[in-house]
Amino acid sequence: MTLKPVLKKKVDELFLHWLSETDTQQSLKENLRLLVHGEAFKQSVTHVPSSSPRGSGKPQSPRLRPTSPTLGLPSPRSPRRPLSNKNNHSRVNGSSKTNHGLSNSGKDSKEIVSRDSHIDNDNVKVSSKGRDKENKELSPPLSTAAPTITTLSDKEGKGKRKEKTRQLNVNIPKFYFPMGQPTGAGDGDKVVTQAVSQEFSNLEGGKAFKQHMAAIMKACKLPLYWKSLIFHAAGGEKNGYITQQSFNSMWKRIFQTCHDRPSQFVKLLAKPSTNYLEEDDVIPLIQDVVDTHPGLTFLQEAPEFHSRYVNTVIARMFYCINRSWSGMITIPELRKSNFLRTLERLEEEDDINQIIDFFSYEHFYVVYCKFWELDKDHDLLIDRNDLSRHNDHAIATRVIDRIFSGCVTRGKTFKEGKMSYPEFVWFLLSEEDKRNPTSIEYWFRCMDLDGDGVISMYEMEYFYEEQMQKMEDMGIEKLPFEDCLCQMLDLVRPKNEGRITLADLKGCKLTNIFFDTFFNLDKFLEHEQRDPFANVRDLENDGPEPTDWEKYAAEEYENLVAEEGAIEQEEIFFLLNGTTSRFRHYKSSHRKYRRSLKVWLYREINGSACGYYRHIFGIGDMYHLYMAMQGHIVTVKVKGHQYVVIQ
Repeated sequence: MTLKPVLKKKVDELFLHWLSETDTQQSLKENLRLLVHGEAFKQSVTHVPSSSPRGSGKPQSPRLRPTSPTLGLPSPRSPRRPLSNKNNHSRVNGSSKTNHGLSNSGKDSKEIVSRDSHIDNDNVKVSSKGRDKENKELSPPLSTAAPTITTLSDKEGKGKRKEKTRQLNVNIPKFYFPMGQPTGAGDGDKVVTQAVSQEFSNLEGGKAFKQHMAAIMKACKLPLYWKSLIFHAAGGEKNGYITQQSFNSMWKRIFQTCHDRPSQFVKLLAKPSTNYLEEDDVIPLIQDVVDTHPGLTFLQEAPEFHSRYVNTVIARMFYCINRSWSGMITIPELRKSNFLRTLERLEEEDDINQIIDFFSYEHFYVVYCKFWELDKDHDLLIDRNDLSRHNDHAIATRVIDRIFSGCVTRGKTFKEGKMSYPEFVWFLLSEEDKRNPTSIEYWFRCMDLDGDGVISMYEMEYFYEEQMQKMEDMGIEKLPFEDCLCQMLDLVRPKNEGRITLADLKGCKLTNIFFDTFFNLDKFLEHEQRDPFANVRDLENDGPEPTDWEKYAAEEYENLVAEEGAIEQEEIFFLLNGTTSRFRHYKSSHRKYRRSLKVWLYREINGSACGYYRHIFGIGDMYHLYMAMQGHIVTVKVKGHQYVVIQ
């Protein structure tokens, strides 16, 4: 409640008047001195009892004047009765006054009473009983005087002072365990030590080489592919082998201080005195998988691909695990991921392609082939022009400029105007699966031009202008930005109208449509011509459905294998208007050739949008159209869609 100006002025005047009093200034100086020396403040009275009106005839207790200082005053108890040591509450606040000092408080009280000249003499003479009663009301309760209560023993009885302090003991159990909650399984460590000792005793000279680590992992009850971690942490890289002594030292240093699998994994791989993993820390682990997993034995004959596979797996690890974009995988981030469970599956599954997360060779093959097509000089670096050729120039150039500006590729490997292979892995994963949380953050950083954490209407219009220009060049009726904006706002449903935040996009299940509208025209047109209820059915599907990236990787792998298998090529001729247009098409129905054929058909077939937008041609449809055109048929029906051929 704010005071009115007149009342506030009066309160300020009273405060300044009180502050100008000599007693007030002395009391403030004394308490300031106690504060500087670390001593406790003296007990004070901070409130004034109500007095009876003049002439009422009722006894009245000594009052404190409104302008009197409230700090450093004597106890409000009756000055006629000195307090004993047992009831000396001035000790609570650390006062060192003796009984003699307390007796002087009576004189101070009389002086205070004498200053009230307007009080009648009859009212000044107050009985001791009345004063005692009112002083008891003024005295603060002991429970609120101080957090601890200190009592002094009788001097005559014990001869010395003895303090007894009663404190409130609140036992709050520990709830934060950065290295895992201890289980107290000391007997388990003894069993592991005995089993490991037995394994070392069976080895010649007590030395365990890399080929012996599988048996030691079984004795330790650890996953098989932790063997490179244990071997490295026990000093095996220096000597080429480990001994029982070095193993026990490592076990005591790590496994007795880290109490869960994520913390143990990080401490085994991380550099000394660090609790996070960098990219180079994970290389020994992935290289061991390449060397020993039965599903990757064919790679042993092609060592030049080892580093490419290792870099791909590491890039996917940081893409999925490092949610903070710091370039360092922490223990909490590893706990939230499924990487350790995936690593355990490697021991159970011989087919590496069944491990879709992180380690799939098919996924690596797709990523590396896509990069190899763009990297013409094969220096493992691509520039803006190279990336613009991805997917037949499907990506908007303004987005490519944002990517190369450093908004998503900053770090130790960042080079101005260049994109490295690990950065391309992040790009391709984000491009093909725009519903992934990291992908949403990736494209949000690209669209947020001013870095204010919000995608404004201006920023959406900036990227959509290029899309409208492309549609105009292709002869396609363009959708005005105002209509597109309404659709996007209805799609995302932001909390603040006209401002889309990262949280809004993460709460939307159709973020792929949102980003494709501004970045990828081909995918945007596919979304436009798709069954409007198909997206709803996809969301309502309760079964485990493959992600967009998994679908893309499976399709592209089949296409790449078909191309490299030298499958017979077929030439299709379309005779229209006396001209011959020739298109080469693989039986694998590669997306690039399908797109070229669709664009040509759209330009040559009358019927506005039905030729290009509303149907994605398959191989059978192409043959059907070809045969119909050869027979000079004007009207062609394919799967219920009607196409009119220009003669």
